[in-house]
Amino acid sequence: MLRYALQSLKARKAGFIGAFLALMCAAALVTACGGLLETGLRGEIGTERYSGTPVIVAADQNVHHVTKKKGKTKDKAKPLDERVWLPSATKERIETAPGVRTVVPELDFPAYVVGPNGRIFSGPDGKESSGHAWASAQLTPFRIDKGTPPRTDHEIVIDRGLASRAGLAPGDKVTVQATGSPSTYTVTGIATTPDGDLKEQAAVFFSSDEARRLVGHLGQEAVIGVLPKEGVSTGELAEAVRTALGDSPHEQVSTGGDRGRVEFLGAAKARVKLISMGGAIGAIGLLVAVLVVSGTFALSIQQRRQEIALLRAVAATPKQVRRLIGREAVCVGFAAGLLGAAAGLPLAVWLHGKFVDFGTIPETLKLVRSPFPVLAAMAATLFAAWAAARISARR
Repeated sequence: MLRYALQSLKARKAGFIGAFLALMCAAALVTACGGLLETGLRGEIGTERYSGTPVIVAADQNVHHVTKKKGKTKDKAKPLDERVWLPSATKERIETAPGVRTVVPELDFPAYVVGPNGRIFSGPDGKESSGHAWASAQLTPFRIDKGTPPRTDHEIVIDRGLASRAGLAPGDKVTVQATGSPSTYTVTGIATTPDGDLKEQAAVFFSSDEARRLVGHLGQEAVIGVLPKEGVSTGELAEAVRTALGDSPHEQVSTGGDRGRVEFLGAAKARVKLISMGGAIGAIGLLVAVLVVSGTFALSIQQRRQEIALLRAVAATPKQVRRLIGREAVCVGFAAGLLGAAAGLPLAVWLHGKFVDFGTIPETLKLVRSPFPVLAAMAATLFAAWAAARISARR
């Protein structure tokens, strides 16, 4: 039956071109959308400001809605755009944990440099610019490239990328728009990181007292970074910090890739968007392919009525005829699935880049590459081709 199906395909190549193209496009789309969906499910958000700190403690960034029904408890969590702050007393509890060398509280608030003509300078490509206390510079770590750290409330240090965009150097006076009215500061230093200029943000560093005044959250910290003693691993340090905090659900300890969602609050919602968009676009593409293949095979069957009648005359059963058409579809689907899945890999990269350009997802949410989208696309294409052909062959 399979050999006869292959011979039928060779004899009627033109009749199956439409089904082949539809299935190939569907396989490419399912592969690309599967890559986006997998990125939303288990993609790692890169860190920048906290790259030099192995353990980060932050407040729970979700609002929870707990319901009880029929003895079962459900907790629905939704991420918040605005940062939830930690009480400053958390720092003292962390300091008691074994293996802790330094505990660094972090303040985080909007701070933009304003040029003489009123132009606002922010991060690369218009991304956000944040203010911090210079005492938290070691979280990255930042080092003074030119000049000196801020010593008074009227002095600031800016990162090298921001200094280049704004054309600033140590000794220049500049207006900074932070949480209050614009104020004039003297740039005393230009800071840089071991990895070069920041790509996702700009950083403006104030003195500790000035940063605390501008942030307005008295007795609270945005996050708390924890640096280990020599010889203490990240896992050991994180476990010690969790023990010191008493496994509080409102104080979350993050390591590795989890630090990125603490630094970039919008990344959590971006992952949800990728899951919904990837699933919806892939499913629509597959559904359209099924409709096209159904129509193509229905037309093919109508044109082959004499051939099918001859098969029935030589004792072929209806089940065998349907099986023949189904195997023809599987052969077309297999070839289309291979080519489509191969084309879907660069398509996933292109779609991810477009979503980044549109600001739908942050650039720090890197595309996950694995064989699962390719295998899923192949399986979905084969099933779609077989199902469409069998539906068309019922008549």
